Amino acid sequence: MKREEGILILICALMAIFGCDEKIKPGAHSIERQEVTAVVIEEVRSVDSMDYYETSGTVTAANTSLVSAKIMGEVREIKVAAGERVRKGDLLLLIHSPDVESRAAAAREALGEARKGLEITGEKKDLMLTTYERYRRLHEEKAVTEQEFDEVKAKKDIAGLRYEQALKSLKKAEAALQEAEAFMDYTAIRSPVDGIVAERKVDRGSMTVPAMTLFVIEESSYRVEVPVDEGLLPLIRLTMPVDIFIHALKVQREGTVGEIVHHIDPRSRTFTVKIDMTGEQGVFRGGLYAQVKFPVGPKAALFIPESALVRRGELTGVYAVDGDDVITFRLVRTGKTEEGMTEILSGLHKGERIIVKGTERAIDGGRVRKG
Repeated sequence: MKREEGILILICALMAIFGCDEKIKPGAHSIERQEVTAVVIEEVRSVDSMDYYETSGTVTAANTSLVSAKIMGEVREIKVAAGERVRKGDLLLLIHSPDVESRAAAAREALGEARKGLEITGEKKDLMLTTYERYRRLHEEKAVTEQEFDEVKAKKDIAGLRYEQALKSLKKAEAALQEAEAFMDYTAIRSPVDGIVAERKVDRGSMTVPAMTLFVIEESSYRVEVPVDEGLLPLIRLTMPVDIFIHALKVQREGTVGEIVHHIDPRSRTFTVKIDMTGEQGVFRGGLYAQVKFPVGPKAALFIPESALVRRGELTGVYAVDGDDVITFRLVRTGKTEEGMTEILSGLHKGERIIVKGTERAIDGGRVRKG
């Protein structure tokens, strides 16, 4: 009996549930949507576009000169400052070196003495040559003895040897002075190239030693060095055109790949590409941050008219229209813009419909009125 009562209670409960469901009729609470008119709808289509690989790097001088000291001394005067443009041969710095200066003074004095010595020995040589000629004639006339003639001849020969020695001494003194003056030239540091003083490494009063770097001079030809993912090594070619943007200067330049370093850095898994820039480069400096775009091949991309974009603060979206003509505001991420068309990176798919004109009349949740 208890089992039959339980079954009866279960049947009543099911009837109660289904009875309640019959009171809820589908469409009893329909949504009223505001109608939107005077808008133009287009289907999102894909087009072939160039795919780019973007990376960042550093502006460097194509050629950098390290101007070094060749002697020990004290920096007496500095003629240029960092950032100044210099020409080849311009005076950069003066060094005071007592050792070099005293050596040059001693060489000049030695040269003076050598010249006097040559002058004296030359006069003696000429005198002995005249005496020899007179004795030679007398000897032929038997007016002097053989011994007297031989003595004069020996003195003439000795005078000639002394003159030759004095001449050699003069040449040595001249060479020594040239060497000393060459060291004196090292006290005046000059620019080896046309360029810009990128860095000055000494101050007035500093002591210099041989091979010590005094200035860094960048020639007025710059390039950009960037790391590139190892997977793109087969795609990067010499003379490949690239786009360069220098953010600090708000400057955009075209460039070409000038050098590819094929060694792969095992830590970053990248290789280095050096890009030569075109156009005026007087505003560039080594160390500037640069962004570079490499064209790596075609791709299918979604482009929509720029008029379809709706910007709300920092957000960008479009009005998408579904199969029932219901409007939905859709956030999108945009890419490049070319000739009034903007690339859509995410948020839309090929074949979807969007409002391209009349977006100011579109309403999220509204319905496009047909006709």
